[in-house]
Order: sequence, then structure tokens, then C-alpha cells
Amino acid sequence: MKKFFVVILAALMVFGLAACATDDDTKVMGIVMPSATHGFTGESIQHAEAAAKALAAEHGFEYLFLTAGEASAQNNHIDTLLNEQVDVIVLWPMNGDELRSAAQKVMDADIPLVIYDRLITDFTPTVEFMGDNVKIGEMSGEYFNDYFADEIAAGETINILEFKGDLSTVPQQRTDGFLSTASENFNILQSFTTDWQRDKAMSQMETFLTTASPEEISSVKAVFTHDDEVVLGVLDAIANYNGETELDIRLVSGVGARRENIDTFAPVKEQYGIDQVTYAFSPAMIRQAVELGADILDGETPSGLILGETVEVDNENGEEFRNHEIYITRYSLEGGN
Repeated sequence: MKKFFVVILAALMVFGLAACATDDDTKVMGIVMPSATHGFTGESIQHAEAAAKALAAEHGFEYLFLTAGEASAQNNHIDTLLNEQVDVIVLWPMNGDELRSAAQKVMDADIPLVIYDRLITDFTPTVEFMGDNVKIGEMSGEYFNDYFADEIAAGETINILEFKGDLSTVPQQRTDGFLSTASENFNILQSFTTDWQRDKAMSQMETFLTTASPEEISSVKAVFTHDDEVVLGVLDAIANYNGETELDIRLVSGVGARRENIDTFAPVKEQYGIDQVTYAFSPAMIRQAVELGADILDGETPSGLILGETVEVDNENGEEFRNHEIYITRYSLEGGN
């Protein structure tokens, strides 16, 4: 019965797409995004839909909004949009390389293509927009250098743990950026792939704290993560730790500058002596990708790679950042900040 319902729902969706795209005088934007597998994508979907709705009302176009949990489903969505003869497509690939063929179909059909967040290697769409992942990694490395300046000057080896998001281009860029600026004194003792999940990061950190040797555990001075939700998982594991080895973790970095994380800055410092730094990477950035699609429908010709603003937020300026435009826009759908 459940399978039958899914088939009917899919049929109704396709029927709705066909009905929406029948007016030859109205231009149509297709938007393809990952489904809400974690908080960031969930917020991104809300912002993308809000931006599409507002821009469609302002500029007089229609839009088709599709999400998927797998790259194969995104490929199918692209085929659907091509069949509907949309006028521009905004694509946030689950995994860039797995969407290469579908993206090439879009370009071959002479339909402008806006790629958001995860790049497709060796592929040139109409325009790309993303957060500056390399810069985030570079700034993280520089922050670690400053924070551990005394240890570096003394020639000490500083063991750290790394918690990546997934296997897409985003984590690779952040890691590459970090390694390009971080002192050679830093040694990544272990690296984990979390799928951007708080629970998975917590489990991985707990496993390390229960299986590594006392010498390894006590040697870890910092944790370099690729996402604020992952940071909370790491902090959960630290809070749950009741082993005999004394922890000496002094710094945990993240990406996002989320309200939930900034809220932890003071209590985590007070209870565990751990400082935090994060880099603003708002799910509301997807609005700018949708705006690029609207610009194209209006006859503009954006091109190349456009990077979002990067802002460093730590214990010193966390409260001040709540007044920043990036923070206010992120939480604007809630009616306040």
C-alpha cells in the first residue's frame, strides 16, 4: 500500500509540473536540492522556497521545486525538468561528479545552469555560487597557528582530530585550505567522515576516547571539524566522557556560526576549558543562487564562480555576531533573531 501511494504521489507531482509549465508566456525556474538529511539542508530548503516564492511574485515567473536524498534521484529530477522545458535550473548536487552527466544535458539543451555549493570537477556551468570553503580552511589553519603559537615556537608536535562532513568537494576544499596554512607542527592523529551528522560525530568521538591509548587521548589538543552540528556531537562525547585519562582539548573549530553553537561558547569554556571558533556559512546563502537564476530569467548574464562572505566567530565576538546581517537573515524566517 505504501509503495502504491508513492507511485501515485510521483504521478501527481509530474502532472503538476506539466500543468505549471504549459504557459508559453511564463518563464519557469527549476530548483533541485538535497533533501533535509540534517539541520543545514533543512534550513536551506526553507530559505530556497522562501526566496523562490518572493522572486517569482516580484518577477512574474513560475518555479518547480524538487528535493532528493540520492544523486540518482536528482538525475531523474533533471530529466523531468528538461522534459518540462524550463528556462533555468538551479542545482545543488548531492555529489558533483555523480551529477556530471545530468548537468551536461542541461548545458547541451542550452538551458542556463546555476550550480550551488558542491562543484562538479572539470565542468563549467553558466555560473557557480558557493561559500568560500578554501578560505574557511585557510582561516582555520591561521587561527590554530595563533592559538597554539607558544607550542609552535617551542617546536612541539600538536595532535588534533579532524571530523569531515562527507566525500564531496566541500570537505576536501576545507581540508586543503587548512593544510595550506596550518603549521607543520600540527599532526592529524585521526580523521573521521561524519555525513554531517551530530550523532555520528558523537559516536566516532566516543569510540576514539574509549579505544585509543591513554597517551593518544591526552595528546589531543584540538579538534578541527567541518560543521557546527558535528561540533555539538564532539562536545556531547566530551560531556559524556568518564574515562580515567585526563583530556587536554583546548580548541574546537566548526563551520556555520549557528545560534545553537554560539549559545554553547560560554558554558563550554566555563565547564571544560574549551574555546570555540566557527565560520559563518549560512543556509540562507542558497537565496543568492536562486537570485542568480532570477537574474538570468531577467536577461542578465552572470558567469564564473561567485563566493559568499566568510566571517570568523569565536568566544570574543560571538555575542556581537548576533547583530550581523548573515545571522539576522539566517533566522529571519522565524520572525526574529
